[in-house]
Amino acid sequence: MHSDAAKIQYGSMQWNDLRYVLAVVRTGSALRAADSLGVNQATVLRRLDAIEAAMGMQLFERRQSGLRPTEAGRLAADTAERMELEAKAFENELAARRRALAGTVRLTTSEGLADRLVAPGMRAFHALYPRVLVELITANERLDIARGEADVALRAGSGPQPFGVVARRLPDIDWTVYCSRSYAAERGVPESREAIREHDIVGLDGDMAQLRAWHWLAALAPDAVVRFRSNSLVNLVSNLKAGLGVSVLPTLTGDAEPELVRCFAPPLELRAELWLIVREEIRALPHVRALTDFLASYVREIMSSTAQAS
Repeated sequence: MHSDAAKIQYGSMQWNDLRYVLAVVRTGSALRAADSLGVNQATVLRRLDAIEAAMGMQLFERRQSGLRPTEAGRLAADTAERMELEAKAFENELAARRRALAGTVRLTTSEGLADRLVAPGMRAFHALYPRVLVELITANERLDIARGEADVALRAGSGPQPFGVVARRLPDIDWTVYCSRSYAAERGVPESREAIREHDIVGLDGDMAQLRAWHWLAALAPDAVVRFRSNSLVNLVSNLKAGLGVSVLPTLTGDAEPELVRCFAPPLELRAELWLIVREEIRALPHVRALTDFLASYVREIMSSTAQAS
């Protein structure tokens, strides 16, 4: 008997297996276990068959009245209950430690990245870390992280990082050309880069005019009529939606606007690196690490869902 128990506790069975066993023991049937687990009955039965085959022993007797656990099945359920309690205790301890974290983190990023990759995640972050204050500095110019002008930066673009910072690379950002549905109805959609020269342009100004995507667009259509210029990505989106012309946008911004039309697939030469940068001397502080780890995970999730949607 000790040998069987050892196999169940320390063998190939993992929590993902044991939770099926526990649900069946608690409910007495595959159907009710399926309801509690949020899967269908066939999945529960397949998993039980696979678990028993891997274990080389029967965990349940199949009866008309339901599934009755064998001695080995009860041992497996006991092990699962202990694992469940330990997991809940661990989660409670983590939650308590997160709630105890306190401090202020100054985060800098561009207006566009703040709108799409930072602001939507802040509610979830503060639910985890209610005593960590994030001070957001939106600026198109680059603040000097190494000199302490900000603590953390979410930054697009490549290039060597200065001494005194640690950079974590995140998924790349694609750019392409967009126009409004109203503009497309009136003037058509430029379905290739060559067609852009026949369309009106909404331009970028100030620091935004230094973006590689804008230089690319301006070089493609040097004689096109520029109807409007803006140093704000948010304002650029507004003027595109107003039907003033076509322009370049990150796909994570343009695809999120139902009034805008993606004109063609993102050119590979416009793909931009995305970096999460933190001042080296403070990166290990718990409240700073909490924000950088959260942002890295959240941004990857958003970028993955954006890529799948496109």
